[in-house]
Amino acid sequence: MIISTRELPEECHSLLDRWGLKDRNVEEYLKEGEALLAWPSQVKDYVGKMPKLKVIQTFSAGVDDLPFQLIPAHVEVFSNAGAYSTSVAEHAWALALALAKNVNVRRREDTVLLHGGTALVLGGGGIGSEIARIAKHAFDMYVIGVSRSFRRPELFSERRGLQDLKELMGRADVIFDALPLNKETVGLLNYDLLSRTKERVILVNVGRAETVVEEDVIRIMKERKGFKFGTDVFWRKGGKENFDSPLWGMENFAGTPHTAGATASGEVLKRALVRACENLRDYLSEGHAENRVRKEDYE
Repeated sequence: MIISTRELPEECHSLLDRWGLKDRNVEEYLKEGEALLAWPSQVKDYVGKMPKLKVIQTFSAGVDDLPFQLIPAHVEVFSNAGAYSTSVAEHAWALALALAKNVNVRRREDTVLLHGGTALVLGGGGIGSEIARIAKHAFDMYVIGVSRSFRRPELFSERRGLQDLKELMGRADVIFDALPLNKETVGLLNYDLLSRTKERVILVNVGRAETVVEEDVIRIMKERKGFKFGTDVFWRKGGKENFDSPLWGMENFAGTPHTAGATASGEVLKRALVRACENLRDYLSEGHAENRVRKEDYE
């Protein structure tokens, strides 16, 4: 039996009803549930009530909110990485272009020509790959990718690892952060790395806020007006993402309150839900699926 923490589109029922999908009044079915479809923050309320649980499929791409300490070792976990790639990549480029062209700046100032420049893309998953595709094919850019693995390696002119960041930061005209948040990436972009960038550079974060040190990015933005920062993700204060940031008052900033993915688009959300259902279907019918989560990266 499959338990979903939210009602699902009809397409999901077509995919999963053969395994007994329940997405309404699920409390009475929890003891029989072997699979769980949920947002990461909801898992803690269900995992202890499902003694037969074998697999968790998240609706979200990121899984840093999962309570890994509560999930039994035998339970497989799959993320929904890639489900929001198109929407988030479009959004990343919207922020980059707004900063490059001084959108919403009343006085005339020098703009940045991105065409033919160098893009540094942190994260080689679905979002990073789509950002790279746009950089390569729309802007004829040289694209350097930094990741442990690459979903579409052919889109990157160079493929490197996190250990090479000190060398790479100074080569980019625009840097896109599409990294997941885990033990390796938390606080990764600190003052030391940020200060190695070109005098004029654009940094856009559509991954997780905590991969960037908030105080350090604000410091360098104050020191260098040519350092421009755009973000759709904000740092957590008291357990919740806090959009009340001093960044909003800075001229070299552009931001949105975490609307790049499904939050502001019912169409994007529906597609993401169906994709999660398809991935779970693959696991239940074939024994394997995409986006298996490496628990050791988070524990």
